[in-house]
Amino acid sequence: MQKNKILVVIIAILFGYIIGRYTGKSKGKEVALIEKQHELKEIRESGYKFISPLLECSDLAPSNRAKMVILEKKLHDFISQVKAEKRASHVSIYFRDLSNGPWIGIGENDSYSPASLLKVPIMIAALKKAEKEHGFLHEKITYTKHTDDTTSPNITDHALIQTGNSYTVDELINSMIAYSDNEAKNLLLMNIQESFLNKVYSDLGIDIPGERTPDDFMSVKDYSSFFRILYNATYLNKTMSEKALEYLSKSNFKKGLPGKLPKDIIVAHKFGERGLAQSNVKQLHDCGIVYNPGAPYILCVMTRGENFDELTSVIAEDSLLVYENR
Repeated sequence: MQKNKILVVIIAILFGYIIGRYTGKSKGKEVALIEKQHELKEIRESGYKFISPLLECSDLAPSNRAKMVILEKKLHDFISQVKAEKRASHVSIYFRDLSNGPWIGIGENDSYSPASLLKVPIMIAALKKAEKEHGFLHEKITYTKHTDDTTSPNITDHALIQTGNSYTVDELINSMIAYSDNEAKNLLLMNIQESFLNKVYSDLGIDIPGERTPDDFMSVKDYSSFFRILYNATYLNKTMSEKALEYLSKSNFKKGLPGKLPKDIIVAHKFGERGLAQSNVKQLHDCGIVYNPGAPYILCVMTRGENFDELTSVIAEDSLLVYENR
């Protein structure tokens, strides 16, 4: 009888050990899966000896919340319909809730030509310079001659800087962002050292535009990080971050992200367009922050197609779909 009791105890111990090992492995796999799901991408500022300031931290896994899954399905259906109707050949979307962080990406890593979207890092560089050099925003620069004969934008504005006039750096930034003024951009670049601008590109984790950089090198997900960095005031100080988003809220391009939204919704955004004379392929993008009361979010849409008007409508319709279903 005593031997039977001892045998039962030994069997129980062995059984417990086996179960423990099995569940331990399962928990290990579960933990590993969770860690994989929440793998992070970090952007850190360089140039320091002992520190590495965190500028932006992004969860690499998209949201699996029920509401986000439904929105993602609707976005997929919308893109399929747009392509079937030949209104666009490519559409990439990145959405991020700024209140608690869930995001959706469709073609979020596909590369496009940023074109005028690059005016945002130039603005950031100018404001970074203004942090270091008090009075820089009030310096006056005279616009003596036309400097840009390489582009012929499809989307133009009458409120551009005029030759013979002098403008403060603050006014030039406003014109570059609000009216996508290439001449204002060029004057700013003449007054920002190339090495300083390149460091900003490097700090923000993007390729330095130049001869070695391919034309299509930026994705909606990469570009959206600029707006998170500004919203969180992690690269520029609070004053300059606020100023940057105020410039962006004055964008005179009302047909993209804001096109079908209620008129009282503020959108701080920047568009970019690209068209090549030797090709029918055109690109149009619009990215920014939609200040929906109590629930602001980032939306970035990049497109390719053959007709700017169609691409503009695609972006506006996509923006409305997100606004109504986020």
